[in-house]
Amino acid sequence: MKMTKEIEDFINLTITEHMGKSYTDWKLKQQTEVEPDEVEEAYKKVIETLTPEQEEAVTKYCDRIFSSGAETEEFFYRLGLRVGMKLKKLAKEILRQLSE
Repeated sequence: MKMTKEIEDFINLTITEHMGKSYTDWKLKQQTEVEPDEVEEAYKKVIETLTPEQEEAVTKYCDRIFSSGAETEEFFYRLGLRVGMKLKKLAKEILRQLSE
């Protein structure tokens, strides 16, 4: 028995729902006390007062922070991939058993 479009759509929907829930759970655990627009404005004001060397140091620090955000994205990508592979394997096993 072959995996139908309906089963594939179900798997994709399940992965999407799981990823959304995981992101929401993760986001709720994060502490955000200041709105992003306020942070951006404060950052610009501070940068204007720095020497080029100080600005470079701050820029490098911010780059590191952004890199850690990339690690978070990688986590969710890998989570989705693992879940998807497990679901695909499960769906194939179910189809195999149903076709016996």
